[in-house]
Amino acid sequence: YSFTRNVVHDVVGHEVKAVREGVGLMDISAFTKVEVIGPGAEALLDQLVANRLPQRVGGIALTHFLNRRGRIEIEATVVRLDDNRFYIVCAVFFEQRLVDHLNHHIASEDVTVNVLSESWAALALQGPKSRQVLGATTDAALDNSAFRWLSAQSIDIAGVPVWALRISYAGELGWELHGPAEQMLSVYDALWRAGEPHGITDYGSFAMNVMRMEKMFKGAGELTNEVTLPEADVMRFVRLDKGDFLGKSQTEESAASTLPWICTYLRIEADGVVDGHGGEAVLQEGRVVGSTASVAYGHTVGCILAFAYLKPHAAKPGTALEVIIAGSTRQACVLGEAAYDPLNLLPRAK
Repeated sequence: YSFTRNVVHDVVGHEVKAVREGVGLMDISAFTKVEVIGPGAEALLDQLVANRLPQRVGGIALTHFLNRRGRIEIEATVVRLDDNRFYIVCAVFFEQRLVDHLNHHIASEDVTVNVLSESWAALALQGPKSRQVLGATTDAALDNSAFRWLSAQSIDIAGVPVWALRISYAGELGWELHGPAEQMLSVYDALWRAGEPHGITDYGSFAMNVMRMEKMFKGAGELTNEVTLPEADVMRFVRLDKGDFLGKSQTEESAASTLPWICTYLRIEADGVVDGHGGEAVLQEGRVVGSTASVAYGHTVGCILAFAYLKPHAAKPGTALEVIIAGSTRQACVLGEAAYDPLNLLPRAK
């Protein structure tokens, strides 16, 4: 055993290339899937999340649930499926935390929390050819005017009704497709048949992690209950003017204070042998200024990418740093934008 690259490295590289240049299909059924319904659903969620809830049916919001100390409990995608029906998706290992958090704050009987993690399954169809593939399996209009970025619609694929979410953790044109688990194999088969002329490829969680790192998308390794929203540098998903929510005053205090650390995006030189795994020391002129949280080799951009919690003076874009990976000192630099598609144009592609 060692920390060096193994055969998986090239497999992941193949999957990343397939998604970036064509189309890929991933089973994301393991994600936590929870439904909150009832006349009080909106009021409940509004007091628990830091972002505004989607106002229109089909609207999607990325948001964070906080604890009373203002630390991050869960990052989640919230979809409004109907006036009094919300669908929440988050990481698989946060299911019990999310359900407990919701149930703990229910103040009346007009809200019901249903766990759909087993009864519903989900697929991610991602890549520049995803619209062509999905379009061959459904009568729904998929152009930008009919199906905008960050929206959801109920569509039929191979006769199966699913919720299609136009979002992408890979940073490409794509959709997530959520529906009854017993029927999703038919959806998978239909997508695969439609995708074969386009070279469709299955991809997995390692490739997904690489692509989210290339896109500067944070994950569970960075968004923990040890940090505030300003420290995690996710304030663009926060609306302090929306009214009170759990952890709001603590978030305001954190934003107004001198931060002890801040989540920072790094480019690190690669040696082709060891890429790092998180927890590596980050130095500036020989002094430790923080440590990495997540590390991955970016196959598309040809370098190692990392998120690290650093002292603020070392977190400015362009700052030269060193990272100790398996005893070897690597040169690193703070990036101020995503290494791949920094303007985020690809998910909105026409």
